[in-house]
Amino acid sequence: MSMRKAIVSALMMTLLVLPGCGGRERTEAAFLRLRQAVTDASCVTATAEISANYGGVVSAYTVEMTYDGRETVMELTAPATVAGIRASARQGETAVAYENVALGAGPLDPEGLSPVSALPVLMDAMASAYVELVWRDGDLDAARLYVGDSSVATVWLDPAAGAPVCGEISDQGETVISCRFTDWDIS
Repeated sequence: MSMRKAIVSALMMTLLVLPGCGGRERTEAAFLRLRQAVTDASCVTATAEISANYGGVVSAYTVEMTYDGRETVMELTAPATVAGIRASARQGETAVAYENVALGAGPLDPEGLSPVSALPVLMDAMASAYVELVWRDGDLDAARLYVGDSSVATVWLDPAAGAPVCGEISDQGETVISCRFTDWDIS
C-alpha cells in the first residue's frame, strides 16, 4: 500500500469515530449495496454517454454495455460514424471490431486507460476498487475509488434507485473520462 493510501486510510478511520457520521454511514451503505449487486449479478446492462478528454480534444460517444464480472462487451450506438463498432474487454485484454473502422483508443493516462477501457474500468472499480472516500453530493451519493497509481474513479449514485447516475475517471487530478448512465439494469 502506498504511503498516500495509508494516510488516507488512517484519516478515514478517524472519520468513522467522529460523532454525526450517520449521513456518511448511509452513503457508504448505499455504495456497498451497489457494489454487492454488481458483484452478485449474472449480468449488468447499461447505456452510457461517454466523453474522453485528450488534453483539449474531446471525443464523445454513446455505448450499450453488458458486464458479467469477467468480460465487458460494448457496442457504440452514436455518433453514426462509429455506430456498430463492438469492443470487448477482459482483464488486460481489449478487442475492437467493425469492418475496417478503428476507434480512437490511444491511452489517456500512463496506465493505458482509453475510451474503450473506460466502462470496464468503471465497472471493475464499482465491483472491487479500494474506496477512498464517500460523501453526499446534493441528492446523490458519491464514492471515490482508486483505479491505478495515479488514477481515481468517482461514481455518483441515485440512493433511491441504487444505480449509478454518472462517473468520471481522473488522472493526476485531471478528468480524462466522463460518463453519464442513461439506462442501468442488473439481473
